[in-house]
Amino acid sequence: MIKESVKMVVFDMAGTTIDEQKTVYKCVREALIEYGFEYDLEDVLNRIGGMNKREGIALLMKQVEPSVTEEAIDVVFQVFKTNVEKAYSEGNGLKEMDGATELFGLLKSRDIKVVLDTGYFRTTANLLIDKMGWERDGLIDFSVTSDEVRAGRPEPYMIQKAMDVFQIQSPSEVAKVGDTRSDIEEGINAGCQLIVGISSDQYSKEDLLEMGATHAIDSLNELKETLNL
Repeated sequence: MIKESVKMVVFDMAGTTIDEQKTVYKCVREALIEYGFEYDLEDVLNRIGGMNKREGIALLMKQVEPSVTEEAIDVVFQVFKTNVEKAYSEGNGLKEMDGATELFGLLKSRDIKVVLDTGYFRTTANLLIDKMGWERDGLIDFSVTSDEVRAGRPEPYMIQKAMDVFQIQSPSEVAKVGDTRSDIEEGINAGCQLIVGISSDQYSKEDLLEMGATHAIDSLNELKETLNL
């Protein structure tokens, strides 16, 4: 039984457990445009979805100007970070994905660790976690952000850090859940037993399976069956 072997489920945040109306990618695009780097929203989503946002901004800037400096990247990143944190603080339109609270509670009742990982930096992630109330309500066990490890997705370091915290020895005991290519690749690189992709207007279930997901679903409510809870 899958539920008997999985000890921890690692969830992405924006787009997977939190509906934030693509605010983060809109803010990336606005910061880039302010400094002359023209991208449409679909390009930003497709190229850096799920990535560490500074690394993503650097990637997009270097595609336009290969010799761009680290100082210039930092300027654009700080504009982005200020804008997205302001938007999240105001909280307009922020809500959990349908079924998230129920699912977290069910996992915890089965003694399965609930972990959030994200391409955000810690200050931004905390704004979202606080808005959702999950930590306050004891529904998550741990969260890890891309600035707390050597590199963000698709590298496996955030998952590995969570495994270390809970002394989980084998990635076969870990499930990864996310909605982007970098989520799927993170799960693959970490060696997770289950890699569950959640479909969106960006990627279909077929797309996610082609990327390497072991399972693809349309909503968090379906994860209960996938995990055999």
